[in-house]
Amino acid sequence: MGKERVNYHKMIINFFAGEISDSEIILLKDWLNQLPENKRIFDDENELWQEASLYKNTVNYQTDTTWNNISSKFSFGKNNSRSFIIQSKINFRILVAAATIACLLALGGLTLWIAGNKSFQKIEVASTIVATHEGEKAHILLADSTEIILNSESTLQYDGHYNIKDRVVKFTGEAYFHVSTNHEKPFVVQLGKMSVTATGTRFNIFSFANEDRIETTMEDGSITVSIKGKEPINLKSGQQVVYFVKSENVLVRDVTTDTYTSWKENKLRFNNTPFEEVLRRIGRKYNVKFEITNHDLLNLKYTATFIDESIEEVMELLKNVSPITYKIYYRTSVNDKLYMEPKIVVGKRKSI
Repeated sequence: MGKERVNYHKMIINFFAGEISDSEIILLKDWLNQLPENKRIFDDENELWQEASLYKNTVNYQTDTTWNNISSKFSFGKNNSRSFIIQSKINFRILVAAATIACLLALGGLTLWIAGNKSFQKIEVASTIVATHEGEKAHILLADSTEIILNSESTLQYDGHYNIKDRVVKFTGEAYFHVSTNHEKPFVVQLGKMSVTATGTRFNIFSFANEDRIETTMEDGSITVSIKGKEPINLKSGQQVVYFVKSENVLVRDVTTDTYTSWKENKLRFNNTPFEEVLRRIGRKYNVKFEITNHDLLNLKYTATFIDESIEEVMELLKNVSPITYKIYYRTSVNDKLYMEPKIVVGKRKSI
């Protein structure tokens, strides 16, 4: 028994450190759901980890730090919103939204207990916000065992009654969703005029405010995409819905899903992908802007995989396999802290 507890303790530490394997995550989730004592152990470790993080200045958070504080009050304040922003420049880290994972796991049992007590009529719920900066990713484990990987510059928001009343999240940016199965409580992603509904599946959403489109890519299973003023779209594995925000046009197409999900593995993968899409995804990953001087180049298609290459190396590789030229303009600083995005001008190479 002692050996088993030590192993789970090690899994918890690995979880917070971002070093846990996929198989260990499954074991850890099962263990958390077995006994209330396990959730308490997880919460205690979480508190210690967060306190240590304050000294290391790696994570900034605003929250009640222990489940004991919450359970002693049996309610939340009206303005008790929580905001979490990863500040460390680690390329990929498992993010625990302060104490909310342990709290939300325990909150399900607490809410059921309170529901049977007539003296409690209402529970004020808190809102959790998880946001990533440029160049950062986050791995989120929700109370229902749904896993979400946030790409850089993305924001996820959900209420404290998540998995109790419903499973609704608000989202902007890019994320990969692995939704746990629950037919009674569908998982809903709200994207302004558009929403995605799933009961248990894997899909990717690309929805940045400064982009002209929202892409939903179905990796496995099925989902329903609802757009205001249009008929719902049932999406199956290997399909993608593209909603063009300004024109309100909708495109449904078959795609190679790796092209749209490989970012979570820190890769850019293209499979006979149109040049415009290639440049759009390179621009997002490397934070650069592209200007194309010859639109004939849009007919080009590429098959390639980029992992650790710099933007200069990526552009050289593209130049070597296609009739393009390019010039990178590293633009001057706006002030001491903010730099403008580099611009890459791409043209067609003249025939010799």
